[in-house]
Amino acid sequence: MLKRVAGPFVTGLVFLAPVLLTVVILNWLSGYLIAALGPATPIGAALAKGGMFFTPSPLLAFWLGWLLAALVIWAIGLAVQTQARERLEGGLDGLISRIPVIGPLYRPLAQFVRMMGNAPGSEMSGMAVVSVSFGETVEALALLTSPRLHDFGQGPRLLVLIPTAPVPVGGAMLFIEPARVKRVPTMGVDDLAKLYVTMGSLGPQGAK
Repeated sequence: MLKRVAGPFVTGLVFLAPVLLTVVILNWLSGYLIAALGPATPIGAALAKGGMFFTPSPLLAFWLGWLLAALVIWAIGLAVQTQARERLEGGLDGLISRIPVIGPLYRPLAQFVRMMGNAPGSEMSGMAVVSVSFGETVEALALLTSPRLHDFGQGPRLLVLIPTAPVPVGGAMLFIEPARVKRVPTMGVDDLAKLYVTMGSLGPQGAK
């Protein structure tokens, strides 16, 4: 029962993640990142106004607004699970991409989030999770972009991507000696994404 209820909500969050990330980054640029979701912020004020339809209490209205937002996210997740995902994503992308300033910021975030989602046919579906050794005592989990070798005059190198935590929209692309790169076949791209987003609290359970 819990899986049936929580599944659509999580799916809805993933579907709306590009929009939410865009809002967070814009708030950060405006100096409101610390209190981006509080009652004094535009998002919090909008949620409180929604709750005012049910109660005159400002504090209770704020939390009722969040409850309504959670129900909307759950409903969107249920629709994404049961209907044409590509049609919904295309409509959302087309709507937000036409907004000045927000559109150019939203597009790369949407692409990255869906790539990290490891959907069939996505750009990251062909990538492999690897362990990269730095010296004899330090290792880092990363993504091997492709098995292709690169040589800039210092010998063959593999290109790996090391995301940042907890929001893996940035990171480092490094050219590493093949001997220092070891595949982790028991982990998928989605497992690596969960590891970075949760700052290690969920794993790495698949690393053996």
